[in-house]
Amino acid sequence: MNLSANTVREALDRADSRHWTRTPPRSTRARLTYLLKQSRHDRAAVARRVHMSPADLEALRTAARMPQDHLLHQAVEREVIRLWQPRVRRRAHDTILANGGQMMLSFRAWLGFTAAAGTSDDPRLRFLTLSLKAPYPERLFTAQHNGTPEAELRQILSDALGASYFHRDRPAHLQEKVSLDRIDYLEFYY
Repeated sequence: MNLSANTVREALDRADSRHWTRTPPRSTRARLTYLLKQSRHDRAAVARRVHMSPADLEALRTAARMPQDHLLHQAVEREVIRLWQPRVRRRAHDTILANGGQMMLSFRAWLGFTAAAGTSDDPRLRFLTLSLKAPYPERLFTAQHNGTPEAELRQILSDALGASYFHRDRPAHLQEKVSLDRIDYLEFYY
């Protein structure tokens, strides 16, 4: 399983996978069976989640084998990772927050900022590893638990990058506005 991602939600889910106490199903058929159980055997709901038709879902369930790099296989894997062991995930988040709430972030993305007095640095490709300090890990975890859309997760991450990258705790209206675009690689460590 690849632990890096190009969305904030997927990167958080993959970081959570380091805390699992059991391994999720490995075959596509077993993963689909798990997803069907989680959705109370609603084939249409599972098909929507993995962006396929119910007929394609059934064909995938009965297929002999699917290549690991197939897009449907990857969509099913992402969905299982998102749903696997929610209590273990919450317990890990609570432990992290109780112990100072720090997380590390490595990423390669187009990062730019606008600072005070209209100065700016146009977005350019950067590869950085930063430590995100409170309150940002808690905000990310809360948003993840609430099913917040990706755009809002990116905004929380942009705010966290502004605070961590510029090493300043300033009022929100004075802080640099960071833009995070075209994420190539994103990985959280906690």
